[in-house]
Amino acid sequence: MGMPACSSREHKVKLHYSQYVDITDKLNKMDVFGIAFRDYMAGNRDGVIRVHSNIAEPEDLPVAYFFRSWDAMPEWEKTMMNQAAGHVMDVGAGAGSHALELQKRGVPVDAVDVSRGAAEVMRKRGVKHVYCADFFDIQFNHYDTILFLMNGVGIAGTLDGLYKLLQHAASMLMPGGEIIIESTDLMYMYEDADGSYRIPMGDQYYGELEYRLHYKNIVSEPFPWLFVDPESLKHAAEAAGLQMRILYVGENYNYVAALGLVPNGQDR
Repeated sequence: MGMPACSSREHKVKLHYSQYVDITDKLNKMDVFGIAFRDYMAGNRDGVIRVHSNIAEPEDLPVAYFFRSWDAMPEWEKTMMNQAAGHVMDVGAGAGSHALELQKRGVPVDAVDVSRGAAEVMRKRGVKHVYCADFFDIQFNHYDTILFLMNGVGIAGTLDGLYKLLQHAASMLMPGGEIIIESTDLMYMYEDADGSYRIPMGDQYYGELEYRLHYKNIVSEPFPWLFVDPESLKHAAEAAGLQMRILYVGENYNYVAALGLVPNGQDR
């Protein structure tokens, strides 16, 4: 099996290779982000990824957005970055813009992404420590901050998956460390004109979506993605032995929360 373009540093990480379908240097044809990032680096600065979901009309996401500078980052991302301290893990690091900013500040950061193409692009852009791996396969336990930028916690897929994600992240925190998450409460999408809410009936949480990505002639398989409201995040955090505080509340129903380990002997 071909090795992904990742740096193993001085640690060992159990990599998730099952996503790579061949042993050549070609990307998996479903690696939409990786292929789009490569195209951008090759000079195609006008690329667009079309995002389809099961609850809204398709939206266009410019590839250039993943290559933005500090000045172009929204306020909530700056809040998250300014909160990052010590040894940082950037989960779902994408094209590496956040990791590069942290490096400029002298903050040690490990950039993690499951996309082989993203990992290659990050290394070309100068990110020093890149891990091409599934987050759930990483077993390090020395992080002071774990970042889930751009609703990166969506990889949990479901509320049950969120608890598992937070449990795993908590196992990698140093004492006093924090998990910093940005997400959005999608309740607003079900609001009627009279101010009431009409949430679909059933067992599925309203923030559990299905996404599909389309770039050029490449269409990904559908995949689950989670948006979580603050109260549900708090419940999942407490179940995982974490206490939550809100760092930022936006005008578009998004928010930033910091989750820290509950000290021994302290009530949650």
